[in-house]
Amino acid sequence: MNPLSPFTYYRRHKRSTLLLLILVSLMTLGVCVMVRLLDSGLEQPETTDRYLTRFSVVSALGPLLEPDVVSQVRANPDVAHAIPEKGLYVGVPMIGALPGSFRLFGVSEADLPVLMDLCDVRLKEGRLLRPRTNEFLLSKELADTLGLQVGDQIDRSMDESRYEAILTPMVLVGILESDPSAGSESVLLGFVSYEYMEGHELYASRSSGLVVVAHKGREAAVGDFLENAISSPRTEVITYRQWTEFMAQVLQVLHLIFGVVDCLVAVVIAVVVGTINRIALARRMAEFGLLQAIGHSRRRLIRRLTLETAAVAGMGWIGGLALSWLVFAWLKANLYSASMELNLANLTPIWFAAPIPLAVIASAAWGTTRTFARLDTVAIIERGKLSMEARDRRRAAKPPRSSAKPLSSWTFYLRHRRRGLALAVTIAAMILGVAFPVFLLSPMIYANRLFLEHLGQVSHVRPRLGDLVDPGVTAQIRAHPAVARVIPAVELWPMIQVPPVNRTPIRIYGVSEKDMRDLVDLYEVQLEEGRLPRPHSNEIVLSKAIAMNRGLRAGDRIGRPAYEYDLHIPTEMVVAGILSRPGRDPRESDLWTGFASYEYLRSHELYSSNPVSLLVIPTEGRKGEVDGWLEESIASEHTSVRTYDAQMREHRRTIQTMLLLFTIVEGIIAVVAAIALAVLSYTFFAQRREEFGILHAMGHSRHWLVVRTLGEAASVVAVAWLLGAAVCLTGLVFMQTNVYAPKGLTLDLFSPAPWLFTLPMPLAVVTVSGGLVAWMLARLDPVSIIERR
Repeated sequence: MNPLSPFTYYRRHKRSTLLLLILVSLMTLGVCVMVRLLDSGLEQPETTDRYLTRFSVVSALGPLLEPDVVSQVRANPDVAHAIPEKGLYVGVPMIGALPGSFRLFGVSEADLPVLMDLCDVRLKEGRLLRPRTNEFLLSKELADTLGLQVGDQIDRSMDESRYEAILTPMVLVGILESDPSAGSESVLLGFVSYEYMEGHELYASRSSGLVVVAHKGREAAVGDFLENAISSPRTEVITYRQWTEFMAQVLQVLHLIFGVVDCLVAVVIAVVVGTINRIALARRMAEFGLLQAIGHSRRRLIRRLTLETAAVAGMGWIGGLALSWLVFAWLKANLYSASMELNLANLTPIWFAAPIPLAVIASAAWGTTRTFARLDTVAIIERGKLSMEARDRRRAAKPPRSSAKPLSSWTFYLRHRRRGLALAVTIAAMILGVAFPVFLLSPMIYANRLFLEHLGQVSHVRPRLGDLVDPGVTAQIRAHPAVARVIPAVELWPMIQVPPVNRTPIRIYGVSEKDMRDLVDLYEVQLEEGRLPRPHSNEIVLSKAIAMNRGLRAGDRIGRPAYEYDLHIPTEMVVAGILSRPGRDPRESDLWTGFASYEYLRSHELYSSNPVSLLVIPTEGRKGEVDGWLEESIASEHTSVRTYDAQMREHRRTIQTMLLLFTIVEGIIAVVAAIALAVLSYTFFAQRREEFGILHAMGHSRHWLVVRTLGEAASVVAVAWLLGAAVCLTGLVFMQTNVYAPKGLTLDLFSPAPWLFTLPMPLAVVTVSGGLVAWMLARLDPVSIIERR
């Protein structure tokens, strides 16, 4: 056996080796699972939208595509097919029980085989759909996910979250599968009959579009043409390049946020392993002094120690990667639906986990170099210690002081500041890493609550079928004794920005001039700038919060082409005024809504097909009664009802789902970090056996010693938590001032949810410290401690 082999020491000290292996493996596992779960959630649209790799889609923002757009597309020499399309959307369960949207393409009987050949799919079971019938086809993966078989029927009454767009019963007549001989990635598809969609009164007003197929090798040219030449404000273009660029931006932001967590995890594991290595190194001074005395250079000894740590860290890292792969394989086999993919060959977790072994090796090299800089070979051989002269100089410079309270919980850490600092800094770093990302992402969740505030004074009734609420239903609402007024309104959907990665639409209402003034009074807002829109004009008035978010002032324009993301406003609208609530912060109390001219929207060809909703204003003090009656008596398959309480319940369910995802992702890191920190804490206590033995021999009970240990751990944890919270709050205040406030949003710094994610670490440190010390004391023999001292 080679006594200088890097593996010799760890073979003889298997417990230390196993401890380091487990710590590095757990940290690697936690980081990999965290990153991979995030990537998996964002990969789901890639699965359902993979058809964009075969063709592009041009959709009308309205019932019909402009003839000029159709002519342009058909005339392009790089376009092989421009297939008319009028389809539907179906909700598909995705990761975390969140619904994803999947498109059923409405194509003609002649065009169906063209798309099937293009996407390399064939009929597996059943038959192809017949034209002008309520039949549809699905890929096998989608059918399995939805639990459908040939002959099954679906409609909105079965499950509104999945089949909201299915207004009439539709029958599954065939199941498609990928052609294995094609050797390409499978494409999930669904088809309905174009003739049926075009001829049915309930679907005829749905927007139509074109499926654009490029000649082979000309896909990039067609993508450029669609993105740049088709610039009509009434048209939406979706290409594979646009989609991939958007997903890349989202991934970049999320990877940046969780990269901070990754770096902090690496720092924590480096501190923990570095501390354990230094303790082990102190026990090996005689070995290294002897090796140097017989001719081995310090540089060679440093390389040997660094290689020892690198070998263990590398094995732990590989073990963590292997464990994470097994976790992903189990998730894919047991929890992921057939329409969901989890790419086991994804290399992203490896890059995020790489800083862990690198930080461990760097910490070991730095600590070893620092220790060997003070190595005195003669002193080591004579006394088995480091250079006595350096230590004597330090003691002479700072003589120890007696403590007025030697048994205080603070005494040990005040006299051993490095240990206390190492424990406090690592806990603070992980608290920062866990809480900060949750705070940054929470505005995307909680902003929806602000967008519902305008429903606190009114209720919203909307037709599901056709353009108008049934006259009988309208008369029934007007006749209710608790209803004060009913206002017809047409909805518009401008887009706003919710950092860090999200754009979301909000509702504004087109109402008549008199109704607009009544709503302004009802909401207790006033004009801060400009005036209210004039009837029959393309003018709009916005709340101050929306104006802040979009950087708008009176006279500016929204809609297309002024703002390309306002897909649901195909004409330019002029901001005539800004509304605000006097004396209040718009980020906290504004309504996040606005008003436009009802007459203009009803008379314009691009908005005339928009449904006319009803804003129901109750008599004073009877809002709850009206909402309950609307939900019970008016809501139906033909009429949709939105009330404040119902929307808030849905909002809370969404929050609970998102918090569950955060709990899984952040909890993994928190628990793993807590284990590492608890090990570090226990390592410090294990070095104090003599102290505990003497105190026990002096008459202090084991229970008292455990309580004192818990007090020490709790005090350090409390300082670390406060330190981490202070740094986190400082960063959040900076983000609020520079990112969220300019967008009219406010970070909820005092929300308890993000701070709850930090509790596993301090609780684990305190609990494990107390438990392990109790176990150590149960085996402690104070007499042997004193005799050997």
